[in-house]
Amino acid sequence: MKLLDYAKLSGIIRLKTGLHIGTGEEVGKGEPLPVMRSLRTGLPYIPGSSIKGKMRYLLEISYEKVGKDNGPCDCGQCQICILFGSGSTQKIFEPTRLLFRDSYLKENFVKEFEKIGLEEKPGVRVDRKTGTVARGALFSIQRVPEGFEFDLEISARVFAKDDKESIKKWLAMGLFLMEQDTLGGSGTRGSGYIEFDNLKFNAVEFEKDWRDKCKKEKEKLLNIKIKKEQG
Repeated sequence: MKLLDYAKLSGIIRLKTGLHIGTGEEVGKGEPLPVMRSLRTGLPYIPGSSIKGKMRYLLEISYEKVGKDNGPCDCGQCQICILFGSGSTQKIFEPTRLLFRDSYLKENFVKEFEKIGLEEKPGVRVDRKTGTVARGALFSIQRVPEGFEFDLEISARVFAKDDKESIKKWLAMGLFLMEQDTLGGSGTRGSGYIEFDNLKFNAVEFEKDWRDKCKKEKEKLLNIKIKKEQG
């Protein structure tokens, strides 16, 4: 397969509620669960893997393409595998199309963040039998406060016979689904509600009604093929 070009989706991730993307490290009793930060700047960022993983998961459960044991689809041939890569090293028939960049805090929000920093949100686990707080179940998490914005960039490899417009439609659906869901941890407790703005694909702005189009075309998306030879 010949690599012909790269297509780029760019935009802004705006936090509508606080965002927690954790480091996974152990913390001492009573300490809040930390968020990902750049080692160089100390500023929070959103790993590309978090965006990719959530988008892929939502597309898979929306179109019943979940793999074994609720893992990534591993057929290696569906549109999701073509875009994100096969979930099985034994079934790789196509190069991965999508490359997700880490998302960094927009420059005009850096000073504001340095001024107010992270917030700490308390959490609690409830004992289902008693309906009261479970023993030792109080905890807190760090969050990037609502209102902050991050740069979004997704690059797409375009091979011979690939259709850029089809790639755009699949990406748009992934973004649309993410707006309905959450990003990062504690989503069921209110964190991670986001929206996308200033979206462009190859420097061309998204249509103002792109969300409405996604609603209307959701059931038709499986018929939109990345490779022209697939009809």
